[in-house]
Amino acid sequence: MFDDQIENLGLQDLLRPDILGNPYPVFRRLRLEDPIHADPSGQGWVISRYDDVATVLTDRRFSAERAAPRNGEHSQANPVQAALALQMLFQDPPNHTRLRALFSKAFTPHRVESLRPQILEMTTDLLNAAEESGGEIDFIRDFAIPLPVTVIAQMLGVPVTDRDRLRAWSVAFGQLINGRVLSPEESNRAQQGILEFIQYFGALIEQRKREPQNDMLSELVAVEEQADRLGTEELIVNLILLLAAGHGTTTHLMGNGLLALSQNPEQWQLLVSDPGIAGAAVSELLRFDGPVQGTARATIEDVHIGGKTIPKGQVVTMLLGSTNRDETHFPEPDKLDLRRSGTRTLAFGHGIHACLGAALARIEAHVAFGELARRFPALSVDSERLDRAPSVNFRGLQSLPVVLRRDSLKPVNAAGS
Repeated sequence: MFDDQIENLGLQDLLRPDILGNPYPVFRRLRLEDPIHADPSGQGWVISRYDDVATVLTDRRFSAERAAPRNGEHSQANPVQAALALQMLFQDPPNHTRLRALFSKAFTPHRVESLRPQILEMTTDLLNAAEESGGEIDFIRDFAIPLPVTVIAQMLGVPVTDRDRLRAWSVAFGQLINGRVLSPEESNRAQQGILEFIQYFGALIEQRKREPQNDMLSELVAVEEQADRLGTEELIVNLILLLAAGHGTTTHLMGNGLLALSQNPEQWQLLVSDPGIAGAAVSELLRFDGPVQGTARATIEDVHIGGKTIPKGQVVTMLLGSTNRDETHFPEPDKLDLRRSGTRTLAFGHGIHACLGAALARIEAHVAFGELARRFPALSVDSERLDRAPSVNFRGLQSLPVVLRRDSLKPVNAAGS
């Protein structure tokens, strides 16, 4: 594993194959040796301990407005950046407060919980189709992508028939915020995808103005037409955020979670013997190998923290994946324990920017893992042929070969048996 000097570790080093597969030993060294870490390549600062990250996420000296063009200087040269800066992800109060209040209506506890029967029906249909095709599937392509993208599309009132395009544009959005330095060609393709995403939602909004429907999109259009509460561009870019984030993190949660269970067969057997613990299992899987590994803020003044001074105007990346393995909060943090309880994880963030769709992601994963354990106790995962997405801020799989089996219990990790 990683044997370089920790002070030489840069964020882009997290993409190295020897670290990407399992970054947690490196995170542990950062926590223990240099928890407030200046990136040697000039990409700002890195914070890795639970308590420090929780503090930063609630400290107003650290601003979310890290993507905004300064004084409009880039607004003409980079319209995509200027547009995305209007997302609530990159806003501080009072704008963030206003936007979150408007969009949170889509994610009220009652509204989200009411989707559970629909999610179960979709899960059943996808698993039936997989079984009828022989049971050998790419879990990411055939289940972990279509389930959450269909749920969030239906929830917002976006045509499910556009699922493939929505997914492609969401990937483009993810590339722009994943923390990896893109080549000019990659950047151009991603920005073109965002422009198409913007045009798509613009046309859909105009359609809803002419023909309102009983869906969340029509409700938001009605708010937008009041003009003083929500601008059209704000509506469009935040719909992009909700749709992309609303399924991307859930896809990663399902893929990471099933892989972790395959590598810890005794925990899979525990879930198989009692699928009722699926809700608690989701919390532990989020902690153990969560979909969001990093998030960033920018200092608006010099900040003294953890014995270091971070100057004004610096981007600070917080390693959420590291906080969830912090030994001061989680006993035996590198052990997967589906019955673990105690400290709340930071898997979905903390403070005013905590993930708006966290409850929806939990329900989808709860249903999915419960049904997988109930129906296919002998499923096997080929962990030798998985494909991991290169990203600093997100952790997920691009493919995961799985064989769904109902027969007598066998080691879940076929490749390791």
